[in-house]
Amino acid sequence: MYVLGAQCTSCDKEWQLSEIHYCCPSCHGNLDICYDYKKLTKQFGRNYFNNHQQCSIWRYLPLLPLQRTPQISLQLGWTPLYSCGLPHGIRLYLKDEGRNPSGSLKDRASAIVLGMAQESSRPQVSTASTGNAGSSLACLAANLGIPTTVFLPRNAPEAKIAQLAIFGARLFLVNGNYDDAYDLCLKASEQWGWYNRSTGYNPFTREGKKTCAYEICEQLDWNVPDWVLVSVGDGNTISGLWKGFQDLYNIGLIERLPRLAGVQSTLSNAIAKTVQSFKNGKPIPVMQVKASTIADSISVNFPRDGNMAVKAILESQGEAVEVSDDEILEGIRTVAQTWGIFGEPAAVASYVGFEKLCGHNQIRSGEVVVCVITGNGLKDIAATAKAPHVSNIATVEPEIKDLTRKIPSEENIYC
Repeated sequence: MYVLGAQCTSCDKEWQLSEIHYCCPSCHGNLDICYDYKKLTKQFGRNYFNNHQQCSIWRYLPLLPLQRTPQISLQLGWTPLYSCGLPHGIRLYLKDEGRNPSGSLKDRASAIVLGMAQESSRPQVSTASTGNAGSSLACLAANLGIPTTVFLPRNAPEAKIAQLAIFGARLFLVNGNYDDAYDLCLKASEQWGWYNRSTGYNPFTREGKKTCAYEICEQLDWNVPDWVLVSVGDGNTISGLWKGFQDLYNIGLIERLPRLAGVQSTLSNAIAKTVQSFKNGKPIPVMQVKASTIADSISVNFPRDGNMAVKAILESQGEAVEVSDDEILEGIRTVAQTWGIFGEPAAVASYVGFEKLCGHNQIRSGEVVVCVITGNGLKDIAATAKAPHVSNIATVEPEIKDLTRKIPSEENIYC
């Protein structure tokens, strides 16, 4: 294992893994896991990965904080990266994370957290979630036979609640928002000794999410896109992507870094507002908002990994993009009907942000762009049903004559 230890993202103090549980012991800030890049550079080049036969996140085990591969029998990662032509003269790719076992990118993080729980002999796990993180943890924990407790806001999408329940997790619906569920989960996990997966608290979630960046580079034959766009809620996914690209750069597997764009709904825009403040020369702590977006996966009042998300956007010379809920709903239809990829509202926000940046000439013709579609549309059918449709839905009698009357005459070429 090539882990050196952990460093606090707030006070910069360094710690050995044996000295930490979740947050910085000194200031309670978020921790970042540190690696020995010099040793990794000597040991691992492109040929190592090119010759690796296992197409999953476990091909990257040397770059992960685990001593061994967890015995999860489900296919994790190596999700498709689809080439989507040249809209606006830009080479566009969509990374479909809805193909993971529970239907979202969160499976990458849950796999690492469960591995850490096993290696530290923690028999039960827990998390707070808007839906996807909980479904992910419940799914993979069921595969390992590990009891799971999940805290969700009461208004979480029914499909996600059903998915959690079918995986056998103990589920608490909290009369409040995600932040209320998060705080209750922290207290409960401490009281009953559960190993807590919650984003922005457990530092190992970022280690799983960074594998998405590894795959993007490998699937592009080690070429780096000019831009990578992803939706942002707590901020952990974009900070994970940035760490993944930095890992590859520090080891010498890629020669440059991409620009990152974090996409938020105007109704849940704490990161976007904070980034704009920084760019206006007024650095402030990550803001808190009153979130009410239809994109539940990114509906967060206070981003728990917000500092690292802002850092990722600024360091990459990227952008924070705000899009409306109406634009997100239109994006569901566009992505589905143009490329056959069904994303939930938060997932397609990345594509909506792409269109907005193109409209502002911030992404230019000839560049290469990857939009990460973070979760499957079946996770939130109620929201999807609100998306505009081009085709009409008609009721017919079970007779060809009635059907003929309702099909445009130009289609009745055989009649």
